[in-house]
Amino acid sequence: MTSLSPPLLDAGILPVVELLALCLDGQLFRVGDAFAPIDAPDGPELRAHAFLRSAPSWAVADRGSAAWIHGTRSSPPPVPQVSVPPHRRGSALSPALDARHRSVPPDELVAVARVRVTTPLRTAVDLLSEARPFGDAQALEVRHLLALAGVAPADLDDRLRTGRRKGCVLARSRLPAVAQAALQAPARRAEPAQPTESGQPPLTR
Repeated sequence: MTSLSPPLLDAGILPVVELLALCLDGQLFRVGDAFAPIDAPDGPELRAHAFLRSAPSWAVADRGSAAWIHGTRSSPPPVPQVSVPPHRRGSALSPALDARHRSVPPDELVAVARVRVTTPLRTAVDLLSEARPFGDAQALEVRHLLALAGVAPADLDDRLRTGRRKGCVLARSRLPAVAQAALQAPARRAEPAQPTESGQPPLTR
């Protein structure tokens, strides 16, 4: 297939019927709500560009959106999951965002394309701390995120034991299931983004 521009296509460029037909022909593949040429590198940068199509540029991708960008799940959440930076608080937010008001330290962020994304370690802790159902699939996803971060479940338990952030008790209660999860190949090829500062930092919040 000849190169298509822009690298991501949506209904504003071609009718959805044509895009789906090109998928069936093996010329495109889905990237969230968009489509990419089959020869496009399927990595964090491509998924970050797709994230920007449905989230504002100021948003910090976290939780499920961050996990998808890092490559530990095959599809993004139904609506972008984001952290709202302090300078945006008090502004009206779109109902098409799953937003939370929590500051994320710079050393727990990575830059992927033009998107700020929580690190694999911070993303793992966020998912562990959420008051949502947590089963085998969620445990396996967190195990993949910890593998990207180079942190063992036992090491994370030690960090959380002395941590003061909200949800530490819940997160620690879920770590035995994470430790038992058998690592498999991620749903998409995981190419961890480079941190904004060298090394994998400890959790600060």
